[in-house]
Amino acid sequence: MNAPLRRDSDETRSAILSTAWDLFRQLGARTTIADIADALSMSSANVYRYFPTKKALTDATCERVLGSAFEAIRAAADGQSRPIDRAAAMLRTMHVLMRDQMTSQARVHEIVDIAIQERWPAIDAYHANCGGLLAEIIGAGQATGEFGPGEPAALAMQTLAACASINHPVLIAQCSDKAPWPTPDEVVAFALRALCNRQVG
Repeated sequence: MNAPLRRDSDETRSAILSTAWDLFRQLGARTTIADIADALSMSSANVYRYFPTKKALTDATCERVLGSAFEAIRAAADGQSRPIDRAAAMLRTMHVLMRDQMTSQARVHEIVDIAIQERWPAIDAYHANCGGLLAEIIGAGQATGEFGPGEPAALAMQTLAACASINHPVLIAQCSDKAPWPTPDEVVAFALRALCNRQVG
């Protein structure tokens, strides 16, 4: 039997979170602290040193995964120059990440559904971050004349609500690829048309 790797505190915490996410994808909500400890060749007591309860661990794992997702969303938006293109890149990336990372495996879908129903803090933080970024983009688009008038934060929330069918894991799983349900590109185009300045063009 191989001796466990020696890690410092930050490395151990990171390893626990990475392993927890791997096991959540495999086992779903029935993953236990003992499962995670076994996978890391450490004791359950050692895992509890970093996360006092399973809920604390699931919250931290969710926060980490969604934090990485938001970084990718911001990077996609920042890769464009015009506000309308930034908004389109953001909304499409949100969909792709949710589709590929959250709904492609049944066990992950199960965890995400529970997190949304129970309003885990990381879910609310993710929604707030996405709303804030889109509001920032809308404000920039209003300054250039691309987007019409309105309070940017309110418009951002309305736009995200209009795109719920391509971002909510349950709707993605149940409705995607089912005619005549609109495609993700059609949903994004519809939302952006609502934002556009009708006095231009």
